[in-house]
Amino acid sequence: MNRLVCIVEGHGEVEAIPSLCYLVMGHLGVTGWFVDKEPIRQPRSEFVDGRPLGPKRPARDEGLIRAMKLVRSRKAQAALLLCDEDDDCAATWGPDASERMRKLLPNSLAVMAVREYETWLLLARGMIDLGSLGIYKPEKIRDAKKAMRLLVPGYLPTTHQLSETRGIDVAFLRSQSRSFDKFVRSIEMLCATTGSVDGQGDTP
Repeated sequence: MNRLVCIVEGHGEVEAIPSLCYLVMGHLGVTGWFVDKEPIRQPRSEFVDGRPLGPKRPARDEGLIRAMKLVRSRKAQAALLLCDEDDDCAATWGPDASERMRKLLPNSLAVMAVREYETWLLLARGMIDLGSLGIYKPEKIRDAKKAMRLLVPGYLPTTHQLSETRGIDVAFLRSQSRSFDKFVRSIEMLCATTGSVDGQGDTP
């Protein structure tokens, strides 16, 4: 079996991302892979170079190297980094971070969630449900966590992110979010390198 290790920035994503990856693998029909149950977590500031002004900021070497050394110590066949976009540019940061990661493990990719992970959770609910609560254009909302509290009273990433993630319909969310579709295609690319894409994966 091939091991996929995820790298994340948020505490809630430590539990949620392995579950999401398994959902995606099931959607794609991936076999021959498993997701490490303990993602590597570092603050976002370790992944994004905060020195340049403006949104087109590159990746930060120090944090990526530290995370990738931990990935290699787990004898992973692939690494996937998920980072919130916030006000940065995914088209600039993603390819740059991926290139830096591949120096330590060739089968590696970095993806940004527009604008944050909770944006995907909002979009997974559908525009009718969101509209009934006055939530429009989720990808333009700066504080998606606050919007999530309209759907899930008292929403906290460490408490609710996993359960909300388990309810995601991958095919539907792909149709709603280009950044999530990029996430799915990234997993497909990583798993196609060593594993196969012809059966059904296991969901925890």
